Amino acid sequence: MTSENGVVFIDADDTLWENNLWFSRVIDAWTRFVAALGADRETALRALHEEEDRHIPLHGYGARPFVHALRTAFTRVVPSPEAHDVRAFDAFARESERRIREHPIELLDGVEEGLAGLAAAGARLIVLTKGQTDEQEAKVARSGLAAYFEAVRVVPEKDVVTYLAAAANVRATPARCWMVGNSPRSDINPARLAGMRTVHVPHPAPWHRELAPPARSGPETLVATAFSDVPRLILRA
Repeated sequence: MTSENGVVFIDADDTLWENNLWFSRVIDAWTRFVAALGADRETALRALHEEEDRHIPLHGYGARPFVHALRTAFTRVVPSPEAHDVRAFDAFARESERRIREHPIELLDGVEEGLAGLAAAGARLIVLTKGQTDEQEAKVARSGLAAYFEAVRVVPEKDVVTYLAAAANVRATPARCWMVGNSPRSDINPARLAGMRTVHVPHPAPWHRELAPPARSGPETLVATAFSDVPRLILRA
C-alpha cells in the first residue's frame, strides 16, 4: 500500500464478525420469557427499545449495559412478579450476559482474505469500535485476527470528533485515513464528515440503530459486497 493510502480504521462488530445476532437471540428469548408471565411481546419489545435509548447515552454499548436495559424493561412489563419469577429472571439475565460476552467468534465472509490483502499492501490497520473496552479487546483476542492490527481503539461513541481524534492520534490527516465498517450511522457518515474516505461493507441483518441515510458531504463512500473487496477498493482509489 502506498503512503497516500494512509491508515485504515476498521469497525469490529458486524464488520469483522457476527454481533447483532447474539443480542437478537437474547431479545427473542427475553420476549418469550416475559410473555410467559403475561406480558405482550410487542409491548415488551417497545419497552426494551425505550430502555436501551435511555441507557446507551449513560452506560454505552455492550453486554452489561444491554442486560441492564433488559432488567429495567422487565420491571416495566412484569410489574408484580412472583419471587420465583424474579429468581428465574436473574438467572436468565446472568446467563444472557455471559453468552453475549463469551460467544464464539464467527468471522464474516472474506474477512481474513481482506485483512491479509491490506496487510500485504502495507496498510496500518487499527480497530476502531464502540463498546466496553474489556469486552471488545477480548473479542479481538478470540478472533485470531489480533496480529493484523497495530492497535485496538474502543470508544464510547463514534462521531466527527471521534474520527478527528483517531486521525490525530496516529499523526495522520483525515484525508489520508480510511474507515471501513457496516454502519452508516457510526462508521460511514461521521467519518465522511470528518474528511476520511470510507468503505461500506453492508451487513445482511444490521442493528436498527445503525441505519441512517447517507451523509450529503464528504468524500464518496465505496461499497464492498464482502470484506474481501476492501483491499481492491482502497488500492484502486
